[in-house]
Amino acid sequence: MVVPATVLEHMKSDNCEHSANGESKKSRYPGPTSRVFWLIAYALTTAAILLRLPALHETVRLQLRDSDMADKVKDKSMEALAVNIGLLLAVFLSMLLLALFYSLTAAVERNVLTARRHAGPKRGFGLGFVIALMCTLPVHLVSAAFGVSSPKTTGWYYLYVLLVAVTAPILFRTHGTRLGDGRRKIITTYAFTFGLAGLSLAV
Repeated sequence: MVVPATVLEHMKSDNCEHSANGESKKSRYPGPTSRVFWLIAYALTTAAILLRLPALHETVRLQLRDSDMADKVKDKSMEALAVNIGLLLAVFLSMLLLALFYSLTAAVERNVLTARRHAGPKRGFGLGFVIALMCTLPVHLVSAAFGVSSPKTTGWYYLYVLLVAVTAPILFRTHGTRLGDGRRKIITTYAFTFGLAGLSLAV
């Protein structure tokens, strides 16, 4: 059930550093994904969210006109102000949810999804990073390209997220020492993979 991956690196047991008196003390491992990759992913996804502003602006404006508030807002400048404030709050909330989602994924990587692939001499990325990035950045880019205000209105979005959750762990499968341990590890990996993919629907 498992396939070899020669470039795969597991978390090793060198997460402790020795003090001057010879005693060892545990140090917090930063996780399989390098911090610079998280920062780049967050910056790119935020930029993709900002690219969706034109489509979101038109959607919010039409929703305001169709709502009960349309009769109360006669001044066009006030209408524009209300739309801009709504967009500002929406972008701020999206960035906050994205930061929380990435932080949670990084924590899951440190404790559960510890497999790593090299992406340079000193850098690498983990399974959680792949899930988080693929379930957010492409969605916002496609929405911006086609002027879609919300990808959640189409079933293709949910099918895509499901596909990412199913296929991403294949890149991080390794040799198991025993069949029982291998099955347990695969079940745990897929459980957290589907959990993270499901959480991405809220971002």
